[in-house]
Amino acid sequence: MKAITQYLKLTMKSLSIIALIFLFACNPENSSQSDFEKQKEEVIADLEKMKTNIDDAIENLEDKLDINEGPVERTLEEAKANLEDKKTDLNDSIDKIKNSSKDNWEEVKTDVDNAMSDIENSFNEVKNEIRETVKDLGE
Repeated sequence: MKAITQYLKLTMKSLSIIALIFLFACNPENSSQSDFEKQKEEVIADLEKMKTNIDDAIENLEDKLDINEGPVERTLEEAKANLEDKKTDLNDSIDKIKNSSKDNWEEVKTDVDNAMSDIENSFNEVKNEIRETVKDLGE
């Protein structure tokens, strides 16, 4: 369990850094079309990296799913389902960015920022659920 918690902490830090980069690096006002395209590519690369982190977290959880302690097993299964949902949301965000134009960039950027915040909150919830379940088993 400690490994999962540590992995989730590392993933959360990565997500936070990516979110900050996204927020401060993407200012399309007064930028040329090539700058806009470059920003899109950078955001897509960041989101793809986040997706890879989610895939890694899912794989890590799948490795732990052979635990036969009811509450822990259920918590891990729920965490996996939650991560799968967030991966779908992330794919939707990537599609929105790929299909965005200079005209709707601000709206898309806001939507993606909200999705990233939601994903970050979900990781925190998963981490807390696992921590609480392990704590309850120790009592």
